Amino acid sequence: MRNLALSLVLVLAIAGCSGPKGDKGDNGAKGDPGPAGADGPPGPQGPQGPAGKNGENGVSPPPQFRVVRSTSEGGFSRPAMCGSDEVMVSATCLSPAGSASTTPKTISDTGAACDPKPGQSDIPQAVVLCAKR
Repeated sequence: MRNLALSLVLVLAIAGCSGPKGDKGDNGAKGDPGPAGADGPPGPQGPQGPAGKNGENGVSPPPQFRVVRSTSEGGFSRPAMCGSDEVMVSATCLSPAGSASTTPKTISDTGAACDPKPGQSDIPQAVVLCAKR
């Protein structure tokens, strides 16, 4: 009896598969994204860019201003002078204590000197700001 029941189930299962196929069902929900792959090899070297706006090949332009201080030797002050290709922008006199001292005397448009005040033993230092012409 048992064999008969099994044979009947087998015959019905085979008979059910031989009929016409139904329509294809809808796609299921999209799955989670997989892990990221390994990094690829680096790309080729790019071409060299054009020269920069303020210099060539990464070289900075020269500074616009230069500070020059006077020197004193043997009790005499030597003036602070800009180079021949520079012009004096400003000048001031500083006493050794660091405060503004006297008004500088300009020497053409390239330098300045400072004289001590009457009774002052320390010679003030002339400080000049120079710029390229």
